[in-house]
Amino acid sequence: MTNTPQWKVDAVDQTAESISRSPVTAIVNIKGLRNKQFQGIRKALRGKATIKVMRGTLLEKAIGKLNLPEIQKLNEFVKGQIALVTTDMAPSALYSSFEKSRQKAAARGGEIAEEDIVVPAKETNFPPGPMISEFQKVGLQAAIEKGKIVIKKEAVMVKKGEKISKEKAKVLEKLEIFPLNIGLDIITAYEDGVIFSKEAMSITPESLSMEIASAFFRAKALANGAVFLVREVVPELIVRARREAESLAMAGNYVDEANIQIFLMKAASQAAAIQELDEEKPEKEEQKEEEKKDEDAGAGFGALFG
Repeated sequence: MTNTPQWKVDAVDQTAESISRSPVTAIVNIKGLRNKQFQGIRKALRGKATIKVMRGTLLEKAIGKLNLPEIQKLNEFVKGQIALVTTDMAPSALYSSFEKSRQKAAARGGEIAEEDIVVPAKETNFPPGPMISEFQKVGLQAAIEKGKIVIKKEAVMVKKGEKISKEKAKVLEKLEIFPLNIGLDIITAYEDGVIFSKEAMSITPESLSMEIASAFFRAKALANGAVFLVREVVPELIVRARREAESLAMAGNYVDEANIQIFLMKAASQAAAIQELDEEKPEKEEQKEEEKKDEDAGAGFGALFG
């Protein structure tokens, strides 16, 4: 039987101790994260959180040493390229911190496009030369204008969900288009016997307030449509009932103290319309008479030459 190297034993013991002393433990995905960005995140969180890149097998053993039943569920998420985070920060605050630290980066080739990668029609800084053939090779309509290479037409170089080829990644970087949004991708976190999913950690007070407000307005609209009497919709139902009653009274010519003003306004409007018609009638008759005279005069004049 082979002996386990001492450094592995020490690593497991130290990790188990760190987890037991930490209020919050999280597992993050570091796949695709560049070393420069990783070091920048570490620096930004110095004093707030400790990030340690670990082998999955060692982390599983460290978690297994802890006498905490719920924390054992963390082992379900120990997959791929991961790092362990121990911190005093609440899971939601940790998630928010990682999201704010995300950066745009150039593709290297082989990554999956998170959204359509669009190259706009534009003038580039490249002079005429071999670069134009590189643009054309990846499907861009390129030409020479005023001593520079220009992209003649906007193009979707890579569609969402497609793999970015090395050739396209090279051209995108030269055009200063950075399609990747990289950073530490938190997978799960443990605090005080509770395992938090990424979705749960992404809930903020602002987003929760918006969800509650949206749910309230949807429920209010439903209650209004169903005439369900609750305090929140009764004022609107009363206004609606009043409008419908007035409309019905107008249609049936039913007059009472509540709607007499509406009938008076309607009568005044109709009277004004009738008066306007009466004023227009003499003018129209006068105009017809003048037209008749003109016709008679024309007929008499024509008779002279008949």
